[in-house]
Amino acid sequence: GRTGGGRSKRNIVSYMLIGIGVVLLLVAAGIFIWAQLGYRQAAETYSNLTQYVTVDSEGDGIPVVDWDALKAINPDTVGWIYIPGTVVNYPIVQAADDEKYLTHDFKGSEGWIATFGAIFLAAENSSDFSDPNNIIYGHHLNDGSMFACVADFSDAAQFNDHRTVYILTPEGNYELSTFALVHVAADDPLAQTRFADEDERVAYVQDKIDRSVVPASDIPAASDIKHTFALATCDNLPSDGRYVLYSYVKASTVGEGDGDVIDPDAVAAIDSAEQEIAS
Repeated sequence: GRTGGGRSKRNIVSYMLIGIGVVLLLVAAGIFIWAQLGYRQAAETYSNLTQYVTVDSEGDGIPVVDWDALKAINPDTVGWIYIPGTVVNYPIVQAADDEKYLTHDFKGSEGWIATFGAIFLAAENSSDFSDPNNIIYGHHLNDGSMFACVADFSDAAQFNDHRTVYILTPEGNYELSTFALVHVAADDPLAQTRFADEDERVAYVQDKIDRSVVPASDIPAASDIKHTFALATCDNLPSDGRYVLYSYVKASTVGEGDGDVIDPDAVAAIDSAEQEIAS
């Protein structure tokens, strides 16, 4: 009789464990489905925004943005980021703090399980991207969207295939060239937008060149890099680190329109043209 009773108890325990397992599987499946719905919602939200962006056939495929339309949807709009050859083709927003757009998308929707947020400029930066260092944040999402490709650039081939980044603004456009990718802890004090003097700024840039996980070729000296942009995202690893992609202004239509480094070939061409006109 005791043997049968023991077997009965073991059967009950087995059924309970199976039941718990089934419940856990159902919960996991529900979370997965909910996350996929979140990703789909994010994809639709940002895909719909491309109607306000046209491609300039005479401008090397650089997008042309309807700023009035975007600002009507979200007054926090300050720019647009485009990285050729990747999915990065998103508006940039800026809030009074760096918390809002971690959880809210461009249209103000808030994710729950799939928190996709928005691409946003650091609150301490000037909204016109005029600071010596401009920090732009974006999530590293599992579906490869937002700033997931920044982490992929730890592969040298991926890094070298995507050296050009465009930041478009209502005041004009920046063509950027990447020069470093650093992998840091979440508390690394690299979110510096202004500097006490030129020596501190140059030291900051040189530090990022020295710490790059990918050696970049054809980059200027740190002292020649005057205006930088940093794209920051999570590494999605248990250590909770960050990947930060640094770039300098290669060319610009903002203000005087100069980049950080003058192209010698371009200067020679201008000199030649001026001489021809003068003669």
